[in-house]
Amino acid sequence: MFIRRCCQCVANSQPLRSLSSSFGLLVDIDGVLIRGARTIPGTVKGFQKLSDGKGNLTHPVVFLTNGSYRSEAAKAEELSEKLNVNIRGDQIVLVNTPLRMFTDWHDRNVFFAGQGSSLCSTARDLGFKNPVVLKDIVRDIPMFDVISHRNRIALKSGVLPDELPDYMPIEGIVIANTPVNWDAHVQFLLDLLLTRGQLRASDKKSSQLPLIACNPDLVWASEYHLPRLACGAFVHMLAPLYEEMSGRELEVTWIGKPTEVTYKYALNSLREQAASLGQQMSEVYGIGDNVDVDVVGANNNGLNSVLVCTGLYKNEKIDLTRNVTVRSKRASVVEPITADYAASNIGRFIDHLLG
Repeated sequence: MFIRRCCQCVANSQPLRSLSSSFGLLVDIDGVLIRGARTIPGTVKGFQKLSDGKGNLTHPVVFLTNGSYRSEAAKAEELSEKLNVNIRGDQIVLVNTPLRMFTDWHDRNVFFAGQGSSLCSTARDLGFKNPVVLKDIVRDIPMFDVISHRNRIALKSGVLPDELPDYMPIEGIVIANTPVNWDAHVQFLLDLLLTRGQLRASDKKSSQLPLIACNPDLVWASEYHLPRLACGAFVHMLAPLYEEMSGRELEVTWIGKPTEVTYKYALNSLREQAASLGQQMSEVYGIGDNVDVDVVGANNNGLNSVLVCTGLYKNEKIDLTRNVTVRSKRASVVEPITADYAASNIGRFIDHLLG
């Protein structure tokens, strides 16, 4: 999968019309509110205008992100401090939050690929009773990882233990976030996929071991000046390896933006907030900086898409315009994508929304 520069052009540039005063917001985080550790200019002032002067938001807002390295409560605490408004954990929808709905998976032995010391505890918080992570495999079956020559020499036996750990066989896979040591993760994921979780012999006749991948993003915007690889890039690298070794395509159930399941979950949360505020939303605006994720997700799920120019998308000529047509960052996508609205930053859009 090749990434090319986004060719940015504005079509049908028009002033924004008057917007609805009864609205809800689905707001991306990275590249819209913050970039790395820095709060993006205009953001704090914008959210102050959405609050009652005491830090309480006066309109329903869900922060919808394809990030997942912290719990909803921890992310809410971080954003509350950065934006100087009160944000609760139930206003945060992380990329893996919709896994709470996959109740038929919760009793299975599930391998969670990803990084972070809290990966297991996060999985349990989401409802999974028997999560397994790579450090468990390294401890119990160390010889699986012989890509490193040093590791190969240090280990004495290349055979499986007489008895596999109690958490075997693995009954499903969740790629929860972007792994750090891609080589070891790819090796073990292929082992699981090719043996249907048994680690005994290749099983090409049976159906594939179920796999859920959180976050289709290929890239994301950090403080570095160029896009950085995201979880979707890891899955796109795994897929052709599996196809070459198994003779069939990798079957993936995606969650995260722009998938329907994630937007359904976020919209339900938004409606619950509106009800608690005694409001009925006539419009919902999905705000983000990623054309392929935020704009496509909002468009596909019947929302007003809002593109801001503070993250992956850059266009200094945009202030407040309608019908902004851009090219996808993915080389395989040739059709232009149109955002309903565009603004230089989220603060500018909030100003007009309230104006």
